[in-house]
Amino acid sequence: MNKKELRKKILDLRSRLAADELKTQSQTICTRVTEEKAYEEAKNVCLYMPVRNEIDVSYLLKDALDSEKNVWLPKVRDNDMEFCHYDENTELVSGEYGILEPSSEYMLEPDEGTLIIMPGAVFSCKGDRIGYGGGYYDRYLERYPVCKTIAVCYDFQLLTDIPSEPHDIKPQRIISEKREIISD
Repeated sequence: MNKKELRKKILDLRSRLAADELKTQSQTICTRVTEEKAYEEAKNVCLYMPVRNEIDVSYLLKDALDSEKNVWLPKVRDNDMEFCHYDENTELVSGEYGILEPSSEYMLEPDEGTLIIMPGAVFSCKGDRIGYGGGYYDRYLERYPVCKTIAVCYDFQLLTDIPSEPHDIKPQRIISEKREIISD
């Protein structure tokens, strides 16, 4: 199967997840992320606003704020993505693709203390990632390779092998409710 076909197949499966399953597995995955050294050491944690049954990272958002980490959420501008500051007082507004974005214009200047938690559609046991086709994370990480990365997914989104291209940037770790993959 090509990327487009795999993306559709796995996203169809994800769309059928029951709310209780989504909640339980999201909590498990987020707890596993908080136990990672990269998370513990991060000063800046970049999250996303979950849509279409993505892993609900609101558990990480709460933990990061409680731990006095700086929280950043993506904001899409034209063909680019930036991470803008978020706290309890930040208004969220509907942005590109109808995804909630922070109203803040204060943008992250990534450094070695930055951890990006990435969503995605399909992942491989070799660390490959198929996103949603826009390439936003790939372009961002190409500009800022200093960032640490952890992708989160349900275990059924992890396949043995998937097609990848040279411009696809692998997350350093992939965490599901059952396992952790470290990219080679």
